[in-house]
Amino acid sequence: MSNTQINLKSLIGDHTTEEFLKLLKSRTPFISHGNSESLKDLMSLPFLDSVGNLAACWLDTVDVFNSEIADEISKSSVSPEDALHEYNNGSCILFNDVNRMIPEFDMWNQQIRKEIGFSELSFVRNLVYATPAGKGNAPHFDQNFNFVIQLSGTKKWWLAKNNTINNPMTRHVIGHPVDHELEGYSTKEFPESFPADCTEYILEPGSILFVPRGVWHMTEAVTDAVSFNFTFTPPTWIDIATTALREKLSHNEKWRESAILDNNGSNNNEFNKLIKGLSADVENWQSADFLDITEHQEL
Repeated sequence: MSNTQINLKSLIGDHTTEEFLKLLKSRTPFISHGNSESLKDLMSLPFLDSVGNLAACWLDTVDVFNSEIADEISKSSVSPEDALHEYNNGSCILFNDVNRMIPEFDMWNQQIRKEIGFSELSFVRNLVYATPAGKGNAPHFDQNFNFVIQLSGTKKWWLAKNNTINNPMTRHVIGHPVDHELEGYSTKEFPESFPADCTEYILEPGSILFVPRGVWHMTEAVTDAVSFNFTFTPPTWIDIATTALREKLSHNEKWRESAILDNNGSNNNEFNKLIKGLSADVENWQSADFLDITEHQEL
């Protein structure tokens, strides 16, 4: 490894950090080409040189996508040897949590997370997708933010604005059942086909594509193609609030009591008392009361 690190600047091309943060908050994708030099610490790793090299040193199972669905909702987990065989026979495969390979990955992930401003509760990981020519991923949106780095080959992406739901907390694949929670807070019908007003992006080695949370996308490899993802799943304000609230309430022995329901569960006097007390406390709470708990830092 050289002394150069992969940081946020490595992933945003010619954008300043301020410009990138505006794109992130507005859920606006962008593509940047010719980043091989700024990404050399990543792209020069021997085990990322080919699918065969990665499979040879991989110590876990590999996900193989069902050719009929081409998405993680229908996959099987097989040995690296079997996955390489499936890939050579035309199946898309996915290496999960590649950040387990070397310590630098987790160091880079956390550095980038801090630079963006994502919470310490964020789920951060790295993925490697190997896609044979002519194959790709089914149209869907994710609940996370992705920086996609093309390591080898050429791959087409199509991205489209999501006019159905803002800030989804789970992913959805077009043409498949909607997650129960997602359906509960959606007020519009989900489309049955990919939006026509989409934008095409072509990734070649050294290209970076930023795919925001909730943006529709689908892919197709022009040639055999391998890509590396920096994937960030930050908590929502719901997650921050509920995590901190649990910690705060745990200091009160009444809240720690076992929940025993009376009146057939429709009304509970003890629970009502606790809720009324909580309502009075909430008026004096500030964001720092929550972030002091989740971020472990002075505010």
